[in-house]
Amino acid sequence: MHSMLVDRRLARGLTIAQAVVIPISSLLAYFIAGWVAARSAGLGALLCWLGSAYFAWQAFRQGGAQASKQILGAMYKGMIGKFVIVIVGFIIVFRSVSPLSMPALFGGFVMVQVMAWLYPLWTARQRPNN
Repeated sequence: MHSMLVDRRLARGLTIAQAVVIPISSLLAYFIAGWVAARSAGLGALLCWLGSAYFAWQAFRQGGAQASKQILGAMYKGMIGKFVIVIVGFIIVFRSVSPLSMPALFGGFVMVQVMAWLYPLWTARQRPNN
């Protein structure tokens, strides 16, 4: 039970940290390349965040010993949903946003994804050693 609580807190914190990166990616792109890049980076970052947030919601909405059998299924459902959100999101952006900066779009996406790798490392360093 303690592990699930820690995992939920980590998922919640990661979702918030990734959300903070969305405007940062847009501002960074704006100062480097202007409005088109800013909008593109923000869209890429938003797509990554939406997929990650959906996965976190699916994977950690159930808890307790009785739900342990359902957790794996929820994680698979979350991963499939994340994949669909990202792919459909990119298709929508490619078809409906013009002008679009591809490097900024993928740069924003990568910035949010990198947070998914760095945040757990950062939080592990913040915890006191037991």
